[in-house]
Amino acid sequence: MDDLYSLLARFEGRQIDFKEDVSASLYRLLSAFANTAGGAAVIGIRDHDHAVIGLDLRNNAVKKLADSITTRLGVHPVIDIHEIEGKSIVIVTVERSRVPVAFDGRYYTRVGDTTREMLPDELREYFQQSIEWDSVTGPYSFDEIDEETVRRFLARANATGRLTSVDPAESVETVLSRLGLARDGGISNGAIALFGKNPQRYFLNCILRIGRFKRADIIIGDHEIGGNLFQQFEEGERIIKQYLGVRYDISEEAMRESFQRREIWDYPLLAIREALLNALIHRDYFNNTIQTQVKIFDDHIRFHNPGHLPEGVTVEMIIQEHYSFHRNPKVADIFYRAGLVERYGSGVERIITAFRDAGMPVPAFASTSLGFTLTMRMDTLSASYLQKMELSERQILAVERIKAEGSITSGVYQSLTGVSAPTAFRDLKGLVDRGILEQVGTSRRNTRYILRERPR
Repeated sequence: MDDLYSLLARFEGRQIDFKEDVSASLYRLLSAFANTAGGAAVIGIRDHDHAVIGLDLRNNAVKKLADSITTRLGVHPVIDIHEIEGKSIVIVTVERSRVPVAFDGRYYTRVGDTTREMLPDELREYFQQSIEWDSVTGPYSFDEIDEETVRRFLARANATGRLTSVDPAESVETVLSRLGLARDGGISNGAIALFGKNPQRYFLNCILRIGRFKRADIIIGDHEIGGNLFQQFEEGERIIKQYLGVRYDISEEAMRESFQRREIWDYPLLAIREALLNALIHRDYFNNTIQTQVKIFDDHIRFHNPGHLPEGVTVEMIIQEHYSFHRNPKVADIFYRAGLVERYGSGVERIITAFRDAGMPVPAFASTSLGFTLTMRMDTLSASYLQKMELSERQILAVERIKAEGSITSGVYQSLTGVSAPTAFRDLKGLVDRGILEQVGTSRRNTRYILRERPR
């Protein structure tokens, strides 16, 4: 009962709403829930004050309601009945649907506590997101599959122990069928992208573009890499490394660990590999206007992939909660079985960890309507460089903290260094004035300090 009263005390929101009775607005609401993040409709409650009105459940009303929802919306709800103040209320819960859900030929979405009809652009994007591109079959022939790439994949997968149900001696047709990339004689888009001889014949955007830039308008190296995804990954990694600097650690400690000099690259190679794999795996193949791009500058690398995060998923969720989202689950599964990626959803975590272990600034992630971007920055603010700038130990500690965490606030700085608020303000302002940090936020409460993109 406490939980029920707590529920009734809640405001309407994206995943909860109250209805006095069963009407057309209920079906529109459930359509919206199914098309966004799922939700619960509480029936028998007056909307404006949440007073318990109750619902007449005689004559098998609940079964009729469940059948009606399934018939009119094509979803299967979970229905719970509760008694409050001697009256019956019904809670109808629906999960987010993998396919768009319509009511009377119209599609609805949930924005805050409002149900509204989807706009044409929203509907088109939703259809694209709800269809797994790599599972769609097309007019392809098994002759278009590169058998050598298939055999190399099987060797990798068997070595990792992640594929034991496929006999390497089986035909290409059988292998693709067992992998879920071919069915009923049809071959999927994913099979062509992963193992095709020339995927660009069908998918013009299945291209990896790598450029070396001196400035945004001055390019000194341009590479357009075709072939299947395994070929793009191998060639892409080779070209990126070609543009990176490497130095050698010949210290006694390094020689004792491996009996040879240790390579220290401008960027952690593990992070470069993960970023490249993520870009290829999560590419939006429905978007034909842009290719996957890697832009290498003197002091940073930018990986850009067409295909922004789905509605309700934020960059913070990807970073903090290790949220796993696969636009192309078949492609992701094949790379996982080949041992090229680890557990699902761990790529971003591994990138961040690699930079932290190297003592370098944490990469920046951004999702916009144009796609998903990952920016890695070279460590131009090493401890020795900061000491040459005659910064205090406290200020150097602040910079190192920002490199590891992404930002710092005055409060965190005070806790870290044990100084007063006025001293913290002066220290951080000094770093801003030196062009090392940038202050963001419009009020004292949400002010934080980040590394300036290009320290002066």
